[in-house]
Amino acid sequence: MVSALFDPRQPKSTADIMTLSLLSFYVFLVVTFPSKYGKWIILAIYALSRSMYNGGLGYLLYQQSFNKKLTKWAAKTKIFSKPGPNATMLRKQLYDVVRQELSSKMGIDYNFETVPIEYNTWLLFRRLVDFVLMSDFVSYMLFAGYCFNVPQMSMKMHVARWTVGVFLFLFNLWVKLDAHRVVKDYAWYWGDFFFLEDLELSFDGVFEFFPHPMYSVGYVGYYGISLIAASWPLFFVSLTAHACQFAFLYLVEEPHIAKTYPPVPKTTK
Repeated sequence: MVSALFDPRQPKSTADIMTLSLLSFYVFLVVTFPSKYGKWIILAIYALSRSMYNGGLGYLLYQQSFNKKLTKWAAKTKIFSKPGPNATMLRKQLYDVVRQELSSKMGIDYNFETVPIEYNTWLLFRRLVDFVLMSDFVSYMLFAGYCFNVPQMSMKMHVARWTVGVFLFLFNLWVKLDAHRVVKDYAWYWGDFFFLEDLELSFDGVFEFFPHPMYSVGYVGYYGISLIAASWPLFFVSLTAHACQFAFLYLVEEPHIAKTYPPVPKTTK
């Protein structure tokens, strides 16, 4: 997601352009407003982005898991259905935009008009996920920049603070990359909320050491950045965000897992 978005050699979809425009606007706010105002503006944007992630996406995923709301919405609006000759110009343009958007990053074996509606709904949801997650990440990093300061302490403490902070950040990066290597895009973007694939997932790597690594140790980078910035406010913001992520896990993901993958009853001899 990040490499495709920021790599100038990669073609950009409409959703990519919208996301880059939003992130550029965040940078514009940082440059334009004085730090005493800009800091709170960016914090408000981050709070909104985190709410959209854990609250907004969480609600949509919960409704999709238990009521198939997103799939039903797609069927009701016929957003993936080719318009008839009597359709309005707006309807035809919307169809073309959605088809181009979803087809732009797919392989030659993808056919927008023939794949199941669940698959296209998931692809459209992925665009929303990318938009929200990039807003969340960039606004957090901008707020961290506002919080950065150099406290009065010995050189040894500075070296220790930076060493631990950088280690936690790099460890966080490894956790995310290794988790994505294992679960691929299908599980990374909550694909099983939309359709089930006949896959045999092998949970190796980071999954062998930590439960739910993307939500548990996958957030230690927040605390590493807080150490580097030497900021208690940033630490408490990070702690709150991490708590929200655990709430997302227990209120959205765990009920879905329990419903979709019920435990196999033990057989007695």
